[in-house]
Amino acid sequence: MNLKYNLLNAFTKTHFNGAQIAVFNQAEGLSSVRMLELAKELNLTETVFISQSDMKGCDAKLQIFTPQGECDFAGQAVVAACYIMADSGLLNGSDACIELNGQKLEIIQSLKNQKVQVSIPVSEKYDDYVPSNQELADIIGLDKSEIGYQNYKSMIAGCPLPYLMIPVKNNRVLRSAQFHENKWQLSFVASLASQVLLFTGDHPFDDINFSARLLGKGISVNDDPPIGAAAPAFGLYLSHGINDYHRSCLIQRGDKDKRISIMEINVDKHGSEVVGLQLGGHVVKMAEGYFDIPDE
Repeated sequence: MNLKYNLLNAFTKTHFNGAQIAVFNQAEGLSSVRMLELAKELNLTETVFISQSDMKGCDAKLQIFTPQGECDFAGQAVVAACYIMADSGLLNGSDACIELNGQKLEIIQSLKNQKVQVSIPVSEKYDDYVPSNQELADIIGLDKSEIGYQNYKSMIAGCPLPYLMIPVKNNRVLRSAQFHENKWQLSFVASLASQVLLFTGDHPFDDINFSARLLGKGISVNDDPPIGAAAPAFGLYLSHGINDYHRSCLIQRGDKDKRISIMEINVDKHGSEVVGLQLGGHVVKMAEGYFDIPDE
């Protein structure tokens, strides 16, 4: 069996930046076991497999794997896969739909200037009940005075997975934070949220609204993983409690010493109801490759 894959950088206009994603666009007949084997072999953040969908109105089906197993959603992986589908002619126009975990995702803009925009199903989860600033500071290795930015408050927001959103004073603080798993496990918040998303609007990056960083169990001290899975939840967090909210914002992950990703989140609310949630970003195609493996 000869399997072709593409290597892409998602959420960037620049080579050697963004999230490294592999996409197999002809995955018919592959079992989940084989998909996991390929994901382990490539050892990237995510590997995406595209096949035909049996769901009415869907142009294709996506399955996303990390080296540890299949995952429900990762923004960077969906954007990368949609770019390949548009580039190869599998998606045409702006009314395409894909299947992911039994749900339809609408492709708002499949390919324009190497940019993909995806409509995210809204699944709001909020919880204002979070630990004190002192307890939060202990969890992320900061001083209590470094928690907070402008009027933003720490809270839990999810779409669909819940994240603990913590605003911090500035970008220096964001970069110096270190997750302390022992403090996390002792806190009640560990049972409510999957990971921590730190963010600040006080940063040195031009044309960016927020700088953000993901911390949590399984993330090494020096790692700065993609935040595409948390970005929709962050967009809903920004709009929480605000009626008739219509905003597009750019979020940056990484800095000059890390792979920089820039993603766009759009949130539209009529009154208190979220009527639109989109995640978008640019994609750079880096390479093509082939696996020559035995048939299953």
